[in-house]
Amino acid sequence: MKNIFIVLLSFTFIVCAPTKKVYGVEGMMCGVGCVNKISSILKTLEGVHEFSVDYENEQMEVVFDNEDLSNETVIESLPNPYKVAFLKETETKEYMVEGMTCFGCVNSIESSINELDGLELYDIKLKEGMLFIEYDINKIDS
Repeated sequence: MKNIFIVLLSFTFIVCAPTKKVYGVEGMMCGVGCVNKISSILKTLEGVHEFSVDYENEQMEVVFDNEDLSNETVIESLPNPYKVAFLKETETKEYMVEGMTCFGCVNSIESSINELDGLELYDIKLKEGMLFIEYDINKIDS
């Protein structure tokens, strides 16, 4: 199974995107005011491509290039009472997979990647011949 996946990837085109950093955020007291406050601060940071703030899980995800912005700048941008800690960094890649013709191919790819430690999520689009993956860069590489 893994050989099939490797062969399919040998004919791929890779598109890289900025990395997503996940932070733990302590000190949020509500899901509206605090989320809006943090969101307004993140909007002002130059280099942020996108972000989300999750009150229930006490986390925020921020997408940016390391060349444009640093973890320290993001962490220091939030005032008291927020305590921010870097948790992980993920990268998203998109692969064009040639030769994928049926759901058997999809199942082979799923079997090959499903157990990879550090794989956050994936999506296989049979009709488009595309594989989208997101993975923790400290646990696995492309």
